[in-house]
Amino acid sequence: MSSIKKQQHYVWKTYLKPWADKENIWTYFKELGKIERPNLMNVAQERYFYKLIDFTEDEEVFLKLFIENISHPSVKDFNLDFFAMFTINGKLKKTLAQTINPLIDKTRFEEEIRKIEINLMEDTHCKMEEMGKKLIMYRSLEELKTILHDDYHFDGLMFVCFQYFRTRKMRNAVLKRYKDSKYEELMEKTWNILSYAFATTLTHSIALNPRLKFVFIENNTDRHFITGDQPVFNILGDKLDEKGNVMDFELYYPLTPKHALNIHFRTEQTEQFENKSADIGMVDYFNKKAFENSDYYIFADNKEQLEQLK
Repeated sequence: MSSIKKQQHYVWKTYLKPWADKENIWTYFKELGKIERPNLMNVAQERYFYKLIDFTEDEEVFLKLFIENISHPSVKDFNLDFFAMFTINGKLKKTLAQTINPLIDKTRFEEEIRKIEINLMEDTHCKMEEMGKKLIMYRSLEELKTILHDDYHFDGLMFVCFQYFRTRKMRNAVLKRYKDSKYEELMEKTWNILSYAFATTLTHSIALNPRLKFVFIENNTDRHFITGDQPVFNILGDKLDEKGNVMDFELYYPLTPKHALNIHFRTEQTEQFENKSADIGMVDYFNKKAFENSDYYIFADNKEQLEQLK
């Protein structure tokens, strides 16, 4: 296995490159209220963000049952495979601790288990990113239409859903709902694994929805699309019912400063694929939403635009 990956990105570095220049990217630090131009390696990452956790037997039972309950039958086995893979480190530790064979080099095996513990989920996200390489390179409606070819429909949507759930913003938002409840600690321990199950289940829901529509948005104005550390988000997430629940779901994903993708289920769009040319008002609307949905980092391809946002 490779060396230990301490700095683990929750926003794909390759995705951010259209906003960057020579590996540096104009960044507004939301909490600090300052603008800097750090290296891509130093943004939207956290040390050991995807490090696997040791669970008790009761916690594993809860986690498995939870995954089974939220998973559609078509992705249940897939999600349980993730569950088995991401709980293997604890089992390996127990097995090694119980081993009495004097020929076993426990120190070496402990180091290998540590690599699995730290790298496995990060490496799996890298495989998910491979599924999105084509999608983030789309620069026209005709290219977007190829998402339906060669079974890329499911893979492309899987990539989008994983980018939606994998972030620090999404983790903190979910944990906030359980704060001060008896499930707070358990949800915090299990979130990284549950996020996989949520992503695959959402993928199934979107991919098989007969009302699924795509809009490819081209921006030919002199005001560019920005992005943030929650690059895929529900653009209707602020529309709530009387109980505080989100009423509708529509994904927005800026691909470059000049291109964006909208995935929705509105019936007024008659064709499955549509092209839109953004005016200043539309760009400002999407950028406002990207700003609101970001957690800590907001990215642009120029300093002036971040100054205006600030």
